[in-house]
Amino acid sequence: MASIGPARADTYVVLSLVGDRLTIVTAERPIGTRIDRNRVEVRQLPDRGFDDFAVRVAGTAVEKAQPAATVTMLRANDPSLYALRNSWLDTDAIDVKALVALVTKLVSTAPDSRLLLIAPYRNEIELKTERGYLGSGKYAGLGFYVDVYTSLQTGSSAMQPGGKDITGFLGAFANFQLLLIDVRTNSVDAHQSIVIGAAYPAADAPDGTPWNALSAARKAEVLQSLLQGEIERVVPGLLRPAKP
Repeated sequence: MASIGPARADTYVVLSLVGDRLTIVTAERPIGTRIDRNRVEVRQLPDRGFDDFAVRVAGTAVEKAQPAATVTMLRANDPSLYALRNSWLDTDAIDVKALVALVTKLVSTAPDSRLLLIAPYRNEIELKTERGYLGSGKYAGLGFYVDVYTSLQTGSSAMQPGGKDITGFLGAFANFQLLLIDVRTNSVDAHQSIVIGAAYPAADAPDGTPWNALSAARKAEVLQSLLQGEIERVVPGLLRPAKP
């Protein structure tokens, strides 16, 4: 009987372009219009900690789903990658050909490799609470939403000692997408968009200020948790056998 040989293992390159900045949204009081009146500040981060974290989580998820796979975890040190990413934010299409050309310059890839890309996705934010979702406006990537008008409590606001009402909340959001790209054909084999967020009442802050509902360390942990939970959930379903 002829031997059919071992099954071919898939090869993946994992890249994240979602974690170089934070979008800080300060909600304005609603006035009955759909126009987004929120104030927005985009803060560039001094390091690539969130991208490194996302790549590690995604790479581990690939290895868990396909133990025989070869996984290369790539750090986006080339500013050209982020500049290219910026051109996608207000469109429905990703310039896959240009992206693959840049990636293959940075790392040697097998001809049948597939690129697992984590990128921002602009959409209405959804900050989950026990009673539904809060937040308004379309934003991409990672960020926080500061609201001083809306209370998370039903019927009454939380109270500080002394009887002062505490209204407002801090939201953390992650709007991103995962794409599985065939490096050989520049085609998107699989795609999943993700919109997720959580809200924390201003009453959690020592001073009752929404921004301080989470400490600096907890802010980072919450964003990482949003990324990790969704990446681990979505990646196994994205992976399919490589095309022959």
